[in-house]
Amino acid sequence: MENRYPLFAGGRILKKEALWDLRDYSYGGIQLYYMDYTDGIVRGCNVRVEDNCLVVGKGILKYGDFLYLLQEEARVPFAAENRTVALKAVFSVKEGNPDYLSYQVDFLLDRDVEREENQIEICRFHLRQGSVLRDTYKDFADMGTEYDTVNLLHATVSGRGQGRLHPKILLKYAETLQRNGANGVEDMAFCYHILQQNGEVERTVVEAYLRDKWKNEITMDAEMQQNEICFKRLEALLNQRTDNRDKGLRQRVIFVE
Repeated sequence: MENRYPLFAGGRILKKEALWDLRDYSYGGIQLYYMDYTDGIVRGCNVRVEDNCLVVGKGILKYGDFLYLLQEEARVPFAAENRTVALKAVFSVKEGNPDYLSYQVDFLLDRDVEREENQIEICRFHLRQGSVLRDTYKDFADMGTEYDTVNLLHATVSGRGQGRLHPKILLKYAETLQRNGANGVEDMAFCYHILQQNGEVERTVVEAYLRDKWKNEITMDAEMQQNEICFKRLEALLNQRTDNRDKGLRQRVIFVE
C-alpha cells in the first residue's frame, strides 16, 4: 500500500496525479470513516419552520457508499393538507459529463410516507387547516404528537449497522430525565452518554438501557428496532418516574387543623 501526499511548490508542474490524490483524500477519507453506517442522516440536517417553508439545515446524508455534503440550507414550501406528508431526501447520480459524476440530493414533500429505494425520510407532519406547524416541543411526550408538529420519530438516521433514533429525541429524554431527577447508575450513565454524544447514540446502547430498565418485559429484538416502540418505552419510563414522584409528594403532605 502507498499513501501519497502531494507537495505543491513554486516552479513545479501541477500533475493530474496530484489532483487525484487530493480527491481521494478529501472524499475517500470521510467515506471510509462512515463506511459501516447505514443510509440516512449522518450529521446535522436539523429541520425548522420558517415562512411556510421547512428549512433543512447543513449536514451530511448517506446513501449507498456516498456521503452527500449539504453545505447550504434547503427550503421546501408546504401547505396544510389535512393528511400526513413526509419530507424526503431523494438521491440520484447524473452521468454524461466526461469530467465528473454529479451526485445529487433533492427534497420533496410526499403524501406517500413509504420510502422508495433511493429515498430517506427527514421528518413528517399532519397539518390541519387553520393550524400553525411548529418545530418546538413542550416535553418528551410532545415529540410524538401527530398533528401540527414536525415529527422526527420516523426520520431515517444513520448508525453503525442499524439506524438510530433522532438525536433531538434522545436529547429531550436526557433533558427531561435531568429535570425530574435521574436516579440510579443506569439513568445517570445513559443521560451523561446522550449529552456527551450530543444525542448521537447508537441503537444498541438504547436497547441495552431499555432491557435493563424493563428487565424481562422486553423479549423481541425485532420490536426494539422500531422507533415507535423505543419511544413508547422511554415515554413510559418517564411517566413512571413522574407518577412515583407525585405519589411520594402526596404521602408527605401533613394536614393541620
